[in-house]
Amino acid sequence: MRIRLMRTAAAAALALVAACAKEEPKPEAAAPAGPAKGTPEWKIQNAMSAGPRVISAAATIMDMPGADGKMAQLRAGTNGWTCVPDDPNTPANDPTCVDAGFMDWFGAWMQHKQPHLTAPALAYMLQGAADASNTDPFKTKPDSGQEWVLTGPHIMIAVPDPRTLSKFPTDWKSGGPYVMFSGTPYAHWMIPVGGRGAARADSSSM
Repeated sequence: MRIRLMRTAAAAALALVAACAKEEPKPEAAAPAGPAKGTPEWKIQNAMSAGPRVISAAATIMDMPGADGKMAQLRAGTNGWTCVPDDPNTPANDPTCVDAGFMDWFGAWMQHKQPHLTAPALAYMLQGAADASNTDPFKTKPDSGQEWVLTGPHIMIAVPDPRTLSKFPTDWKSGGPYVMFSGTPYAHWMIPVGGRGAARADSSSM
């Protein structure tokens, strides 16, 4: 009698285990991947990550200049700000969001012309940046043996008279605000935000 009860209990236990196994929930499907890198959708998301959401959500999105030196519009905006995706020619993820004044500044810089600001201009680079030089505005890669200028999340401020910045620090490794391109028409403040860390090199952006 006892053996029969033991067999019955064991069978019931096995049935319970089997039932639980059948009812075990299936693992959730992985979240769908985002847009493929380099696509217009990816560039828009990447460009928006450069600035605060309250700005980038309504900003115009322009692509990096193509072989013809021209920028293509990826999305129209409504607030006077422009965001540009990562520059694939640098070893860091460095999208930018700029106000109208800084957009004019960038236009002058790309054409090697002197900027003509009538008021301070503001730009966000909340993903950080990699620059080929802190002194030469037109250098595209560091000289042999020299390192990239890596800056963590920061804002940039350009002023109507860049000569007024000549007395301020230019040490980009200090972790504090510094002036980039001092002594040139393109001198501007680089002001770290959200910590002292430098931008991380990202070989996938090359």
